[in-house]
Amino acid sequence: MKITHVYHSGFVVELEDTVLIFDWYAGELPCFDPSKEVYVFVTQGKADHYSQRIWELQEKYRKVSYVLDCCTAPERKGDHILHVQPGRHYEMGRILVYAIRSNEEGVAYVVSAEGFNFFHAGDLNIWHWTDAPEKDNAYSRRIYRRQLEKISGLYFDAAMLPLDPRLEDNAPMAIEEFFRTVNCGIVFPMHYWNRREEAAVYLEDERLQPYRDRICFKEETVF
Repeated sequence: MKITHVYHSGFVVELEDTVLIFDWYAGELPCFDPSKEVYVFVTQGKADHYSQRIWELQEKYRKVSYVLDCCTAPERKGDHILHVQPGRHYEMGRILVYAIRSNEEGVAYVVSAEGFNFFHAGDLNIWHWTDAPEKDNAYSRRIYRRQLEKISGLYFDAAMLPLDPRLEDNAPMAIEEFFRTVNCGIVFPMHYWNRREEAAVYLEDERLQPYRDRICFKEETVF
């Protein structure tokens, strides 16, 4: 298994026969065997999660399927395109998909492929802004925790979670809560654009210290 962090929330998970591409809108994809089955996931239609570039992959790879939240590119139709609703389970080709609600736009994904489980949070996060009303911050925390409860009985080989420096001291809250609730091998922080160094500083935060050896900032990781 190889996991590549392309940019922002964009990731590529390459397995023996399957490639999973999440929220790719910028940066260059790594090279992989074009005979593999490719599944492209979009958590929401905002510009930092979705790009028309994903449709060009059909010109390069023979077996490309798309999994999108129900509000993204609804005009796109076909047996290789799946629009998902939160709270529902789906089977598509080689993979199983469970979509859960985000507390921003779109969905988060649980994906099972080739015996592995992956979680991509999209914009599901504890959006605790220092200048926001406390009722808004409390609502964000409450929805985040409710969604984690839905997956708390699963084991994830890898998860991709926001660690957004714009949240300042509150940025690590979601990853800490995730580790407390969900059994996961390794977490890849995301949603920090080109502010990787700022995001990596949170590894020194005492809230993340117990999990530091399971948080990975590498651009490419091979298991």
